[in-house]
Amino acid sequence: MPKKRSLTVIISLIVLLTFSCGLLYGCKSDEAKETSKTEGKKTADVIKLAGGDWGYPTPYGLYPRGPGSRKMRLVYDSLVSTDADGKIVPKLATEWKESDDGLVYTLKLRSKVKWHDDKPFTSDDVIFSYEYQKKYLPVSGGCPDAVKQVEAVNEQTIKIQIEEPDVDFLSNLSSWMMIPKHIWENVTDPNNFTTDAAVGTGPYKLTDYSKEHGTYRFVANPDFWGSKPRVKEIKFVPAGEAVLAFEQGEIDRNSVTPDILSRYENNPEYRIMSYETSWAYRLYFNMAKRPELAEKSFRQAIAYAVNRQELVDKIARGNAVPGSPGVLHPKNEYYNSKAPQYSHDTKKAKELLNSLGYKDADTDGILKNSQGERLSFQLVCDDGSARLAEVIKQHLAEAGIEVVIKSVDMKTRDARFKDGDYELCINGSGNGEDLSELTNISGKGRATSTTAKTMGYNNPEVDKLYTAQQKEKDPKKRKELMGKLQQIVAEEVPKLTIYYTKSLAVHRPAVYDGWSEDTYHSDSRSNFVDD
Repeated sequence: MPKKRSLTVIISLIVLLTFSCGLLYGCKSDEAKETSKTEGKKTADVIKLAGGDWGYPTPYGLYPRGPGSRKMRLVYDSLVSTDADGKIVPKLATEWKESDDGLVYTLKLRSKVKWHDDKPFTSDDVIFSYEYQKKYLPVSGGCPDAVKQVEAVNEQTIKIQIEEPDVDFLSNLSSWMMIPKHIWENVTDPNNFTTDAAVGTGPYKLTDYSKEHGTYRFVANPDFWGSKPRVKEIKFVPAGEAVLAFEQGEIDRNSVTPDILSRYENNPEYRIMSYETSWAYRLYFNMAKRPELAEKSFRQAIAYAVNRQELVDKIARGNAVPGSPGVLHPKNEYYNSKAPQYSHDTKKAKELLNSLGYKDADTDGILKNSQGERLSFQLVCDDGSARLAEVIKQHLAEAGIEVVIKSVDMKTRDARFKDGDYELCINGSGNGEDLSELTNISGKGRATSTTAKTMGYNNPEVDKLYTAQQKEKDPKKRKELMGKLQQIVAEEVPKLTIYYTKSLAVHRPAVYDGWSEDTYHSDSRSNFVDD
């Protein structure tokens, strides 16, 4: 999908959760161009990045957020992937052919590929990966739900049969990691399997991992099937205060906020890179737990009450794009600019709530229902989005809705979100454009810690349009379907995208200047190797 000039729709839940990076997009801005006169190094012996425990880097041991999956992708490979422009590119499969009816894909596997323990990679491993991951679901990603059967034509060729045509099937394959049969075939508790488990075909081998300290060490795989890794060793190390750690040379790249950017501007020692991303904060409504939220007009009132531009200005310091009620980013090629936008209007919010019977009977500023009960909701957030929650609380209070904030650590928030244990919830992740979680189609919207089937929301027309666009190969017709889908979603507001983030990163080109201009994640595989 386009990352440099345009953005492409991200519509598959699985693709989105596992790829927090590969399917994220970054748009190069002027700041992403060279801002240092220091000659950059395109290779390095060692790169150090801020650590933190994101789980053991296997499909079953990782923590289901981007940092976990990106570390796993240093070790493991998929059959195919997508490049910065959304084009399907080879990984362990070198070529493929789709049947006329769109139900069978024949893929030729790359020859002479070895697992990290020198055993050969063959079609048996692909079939095993399918059967094993169907029995034991990975933490995130895995073989697409649409797959009906995987069979070997010969040692280097496989056929994949799917249930129904899906124009995104090959891109969805990007989330399916191959695992070695000879390592995993006798493992019955994959989520706790760590002994000799991190054996893949990827560009790096895991040599050290400490859950307690959140440290990792990856070394280049000398037998990697692709191009030679540009960095020989990648270390993730403790960095309590990342800005200080970067300035003291303890880590080699760091994300920065606009308020400290001046420390690095006009300084030849540093290069600043800027990205526009699909990583978004979203406000989720649990309509199953709070029936009030099942009213479309009620959700529309919240959309009018929340001042998304102010949140961009105050919380993101201007380094973000206000969210679209139709979910897709304004730069997405399928974006529908005519869908309702809900410009901030507290008066309109109050009018909608009044029309539903909520009145401020005792003039304390908080609306009540006909039984005199206060219109009050608990808002779950993590510590990192607490300030965002506080401003949203103020916005809703102005419209007569009381909010009680419950701020917890990220993993607790993720668990509560996955289990539907919330009334309102702020969650954020790279699948900021995911539409599948709004559907009730079998196999879609599977709950994870970063995305979840929207609780209590059901619209057959959304299901119908989502399914239709999956099958539509004509780009023009697909855009029409996506436009209709966004129109409904924006009108009904089953979730509210608050804003899509931008990202700023700074590094020293004299240490290493091979950082990708297409993805902002410092731990992304594309920073270290050209597959």
